[in-house]
Amino acid sequence: MDDVALLKEQVAALLHRVAKLEAQVAERDARISELEAELERVRRQGYKPQPNRKPPAGNKKQDRCKKPFRQHPGVFRDPPKLDEIPPGQVECHEVVLDACPCCGSRRIEPTGRFDDHLVTDIPEPKPEYHRYRRHEYQCRDCGKTSQGRAELELPGSHLGPRARLLNLYCRAHLGISLGKSCDLLSQWWGIPLSRAGALGHLAWGGKLFAPVVTDLLDLLRQQNLIHADETGWRINGKNVWAWCFSNPKIAVYLIRHSRSGAVIREALGDSLPGVLVTDFYAAYNAMEATKQRCLVHLLRELHDLRQKVPAICTKRIIEPLIALFQEAMALGKQRDELSPKAYTQQCDAISDRFGELATTISTNTHVNRILKRLRKYADELFTFLDHPHVPPDNTPAERDIRSVAATRADGGVNRTDWGATAFANIKSIVRTCQKQGCQFLQYGLELIRAVQARQPTPLPVSQNSS
Repeated sequence: MDDVALLKEQVAALLHRVAKLEAQVAERDARISELEAELERVRRQGYKPQPNRKPPAGNKKQDRCKKPFRQHPGVFRDPPKLDEIPPGQVECHEVVLDACPCCGSRRIEPTGRFDDHLVTDIPEPKPEYHRYRRHEYQCRDCGKTSQGRAELELPGSHLGPRARLLNLYCRAHLGISLGKSCDLLSQWWGIPLSRAGALGHLAWGGKLFAPVVTDLLDLLRQQNLIHADETGWRINGKNVWAWCFSNPKIAVYLIRHSRSGAVIREALGDSLPGVLVTDFYAAYNAMEATKQRCLVHLLRELHDLRQKVPAICTKRIIEPLIALFQEAMALGKQRDELSPKAYTQQCDAISDRFGELATTISTNTHVNRILKRLRKYADELFTFLDHPHVPPDNTPAERDIRSVAATRADGGVNRTDWGATAFANIKSIVRTCQKQGCQFLQYGLELIRAVQARQPTPLPVSQNSS
């Protein structure tokens, strides 16, 4: 009886060991499958691993951070020039010695020689107070009394326009929250401000810049090149969309609850005289205009497809398409280096190659999807080859809207529709000023002066931008 129990115990131990070994084998098989898939992906990308060999002696890798191996000189800020500084703006400091820094002896005497070290700094931050004594006048004809208003005086406000414009700049461009902008005023200038007060400044700026944004949109519609892009935003926790319509000189932002073509028609109208550069989002199809679709988006998707489709599809279709679009983009950059006849011949050759590739028959679902898109947008892929001012990608719009995405992450979003509209209006002015090379503060003060004098509102654009 003891032998039978012992035998059963041994059998149970062996079964447990077999189950454990089977689990280990299954785990190793899964790992082998993953490694084989990774090896296949690396093989498709053309990577050939190199043997682990030590570099020969005396052939050390050059560290370009070190001075002997630098490829170009460092970039340094130019020192200020004394003859270019207006008189009275240089504060002089006489630096003298009381003792020798080498031995500590006090038996030192001046040699009469010196050198000047000119430094640029900001003045000590301190608030500036303005008292506007508004004298009262009585009209001899009607008998009514009235008072005037000083330049840059904001009625009913205890904070001046420069402080308000700084709050707007912090929120719309620097992407910091209202609380942090209040902390900036408090820490640097000693000006206390609540978040509710900063929110009031946002509302004031939105109304101030609203007519200018309308005029900028009207001006943008007349341009020969417009970029468009959109990204996610939130109003009171609900998903909405932030749109950007821009060119090299103007940028206009809109925040709307919809991502449909109605927003595009609201911003740009039903048709455009210029070229509209966008990605492949279908809402842009509603606009009647000459279009250029972003080839960088297309190339990125083609690169990703190489890992999803069979090797035969990659070799026959995907890789030739990638090479074709890359050659087309390179040809656009070489336009000025070629004769008109040679350039036209190369453009025709690219068009013929594209026609052959786009009509290729494939049984792969992913390949058929991309080929269907190419056939659908065939007339909007090579517009940049016919128009020298049109780029082959939508990178400028992505750069313009990237700061909106950064603000969404760092400074937060909006709780109200009017707050989102005010943010978009202020952002439009700040970004347009940057593109025009003018200062937002100076333009803001100029606009306030014009509004107070009831003059036409100036635009933050130069004459050659219209």
